[in-house]
Amino acid sequence: MLGYAMSLPVATTISGMNSPAVLRQNLAIAYGFKLFSEAEMAALRQQCKEAAGDGRYELFKSTKKYDGAVGREQHGFPSPKELPA
Repeated sequence: MLGYAMSLPVATTISGMNSPAVLRQNLAIAYGFKLFSEAEMAALRQQCKEAAGDGRYELFKSTKKYDGAVGREQHGFPSPKELPA
């Protein structure tokens, strides 16, 4: 999946590392990286389309449920307590 992420137009890819072994693993991935082809990207998008299409797994991106109380109040949104479960 890292090949997919690195094939997207981003300025920076952040990879965690908690040991020299993981650092070496990350470097091997970066050095061996090969950009996904258009066909590979299209196939991956098609494979993920149903699950990713409606935001059900990323509610923090697609709903107001995770906004902080102060921001919700400033924008006139109901408090988290007022939202349906």
